[in-house]
Amino acid sequence: MAIYQTTDLDYLISDLRIHLGDYTEPYTYEMEFLRHALVMACKTLMKKWKNRYSINDSYVVSRNTAISFSEVSPPVIERADERAFILQAAIIIKGANLTDTAWNIASWRDDEISYSNLAGGKTMQNMLDRDIEELEELLKKRLFKTKKQTLGGFKLPRNVAEGYE
Repeated sequence: MAIYQTTDLDYLISDLRIHLGDYTEPYTYEMEFLRHALVMACKTLMKKWKNRYSINDSYVVSRNTAISFSEVSPPVIERADERAFILQAAIIIKGANLTDTAWNIASWRDDEISYSNLAGGKTMQNMLDRDIEELEELLKKRLFKTKKQTLGGFKLPRNVAEGYE
């Protein structure tokens, strides 16, 4: 894992901790681990957002100047996009946790004792699925804003055009 001093995404760490339920000391996740997850989230969202944001080798996040933003910078990350960064980082962390614990999820029984932690694995998967679903819904809303326009060269009668506004 890379060693970071700071990143432009550090201010999202406390929100990420709350989302993960890691808000009391001693923390489950080290600051470095959460930073790395946020950097990975930025890189992952770059593709999904068609490079709305980019991150360089020094972990400086910048906006794509070809895209219009509703808020001026700073902050670099628009408030409406912060939740997507948090969800993507949580998906990365929860996916890694699920992969790591998959080897320990088991159920067995003998004549006297039975053991099962399958419900814990299912709960982890459900939490991951909820984050993925929320992120997909959020990205749909942010990326596919509808715009009503007339086609060039076509002029609709006034009563028809008013029905579409």
